[in-house]
Amino acid sequence: CMRSKAVRYTDSGLSFPFLLEYAAINSMLDQISSCLDHLEEKNDYLHACLKELLESNRQTRLEFQQQSEQQSTEADVQGSQPPG
Repeated sequence: CMRSKAVRYTDSGLSFPFLLEYAAINSMLDQISSCLDHLEEKNDYLHACLKELLESNRQTRLEFQQQSEQQSTEADVQGSQPPG
């Protein structure tokens, strides 16, 4: 790889251009990590909202079923009474 040939080692370690590139990559990784943290927070929030919506829909469905059963029972009672 030609790029690796351009890296020169000095008495104190790696060359300055390599250290700059390393710092830039490190900064980009920090930004990516922050973005992923933000996405995880949004995902958790959306998950909580969807669970709340699901529970609300379940409750509404149960209430609707109870009303429907009550109306059906009332209709059966009215239908079984002889006309007056």
